[in-house]
Amino acid sequence: MSLLLAFLGVPLGILAGRAIGRALRRSRAETSGTLDEAPSEPKDAAPPNHDPLDGFPCRLGDVILAHPEEEAWLAGALVFRERLPMAVLFIAPDAGGGRAVYARPSPESSLVWMVPLAEGALAIGAEPPSSIEHERERFERTRRLPYRVDRIGTGAPDVGNPVIVAEYSAAAGDRILVVVGGGSARAWRGRRLEPGMYDVLPSGKATLDEG
Repeated sequence: MSLLLAFLGVPLGILAGRAIGRALRRSRAETSGTLDEAPSEPKDAAPPNHDPLDGFPCRLGDVILAHPEEEAWLAGALVFRERLPMAVLFIAPDAGGGRAVYARPSPESSLVWMVPLAEGALAIGAEPPSSIEHERERFERTRRLPYRVDRIGTGAPDVGNPVIVAEYSAAAGDRILVVVGGGSARAWRGRRLEPGMYDVLPSGKATLDEG
């Protein structure tokens, strides 16, 4: 009997030692506050209270001066996002009947200076086609992405949610943006503005300069 107890005592001692070790590790973890912590946010997720327009070349309230003599006050915007904002269509409803400025975050620094197209100007269904024609000019699709969309500011149209955003380019350089969502499609046409072809007057700058 003593031999049997001695034989069983070895594995029982090992198990008891492991249990004590686990208890000590758990105690240290609780003391350091690392036990059962909530999983951290994904690296590409926006933190709380994050400004959705951080990293873009312009923001709400700015005035865009497109050379030679055009301007648009950015009153509202459609923010197209995955986890983070990936593109923004700024709306300037008071700029001669409607103006839009399409932007992407840094390192992209160009803008697309656009005007809305009339309803029915393009034949687009639930899926943006690979190419479209407008005013006898052919545009090829260069990008098509599904997004969630946030409306901010004033004057931004209700385009539904989620949406499909499709970008088109013509050989001559003009661009068309199509947003499909909520059973309908909206489109804007314009030209690309590289740095040096536009200026940004930040919101409040004119008031500060006058003071």
